Amino acid sequence: MAQTPVLNTARLTLRPFRLGDASRFVGLAGDLAVARMTSDIPHPLYIWQCRRWLRQARGEVRFAVEHQGELIGGVGYFCHRSRVGELGFWLGQDYWGKGFATEASRAVVTYAFTTGHLDALTSANFIDNPASARILTKLGFTANGRMRTQSIARGHEIDCTTWRLEREAAQVIYRLPQPSAAAAGGWMRLFARISGR
Repeated sequence: MAQTPVLNTARLTLRPFRLGDASRFVGLAGDLAVARMTSDIPHPLYIWQCRRWLRQARGEVRFAVEHQGELIGGVGYFCHRSRVGELGFWLGQDYWGKGFATEASRAVVTYAFTTGHLDALTSANFIDNPASARILTKLGFTANGRMRTQSIARGHEIDCTTWRLEREAAQVIYRLPQPSAAAAGGWMRLFARISGR
């Protein structure tokens, strides 16, 4: 997988996580108020767990979110083989309610659809986390169901709302570049060659 780039928004820098982020990461994500709203961050969170988590796994695209040069959270997506990505985001509690999660996620959604060749993005929020639901609504996602999923920090499953954003909707909302006619022609020529036409 290509190396995670650096993205800049009006107030934020999104960059690859570094092992040097571990202490700050533990301080932010190790807060029970933060960890309990995620599926995969444990509580308590130890620095050795964090160092393992900071290494990007195959299929993942993860960004550290910085504000004024300081790590404040994370945002990214996991790419499934079905060309559907699963978006996730979190912020340290001191940074809630300032629009940072929406701003960072908007940049990552644009990046995912522009460079990730995805057909759709999905996400989910625990039913007791209406703030994440509001963020997903602002990002153009549509609620499409309910499911139960594990929260490692809570130690049990919890109901969550599932969300989806199709590429066609993202094209309009995010003003994504249309596939070029040259690229489309290249695919048609390849298809013709393969099919013997």
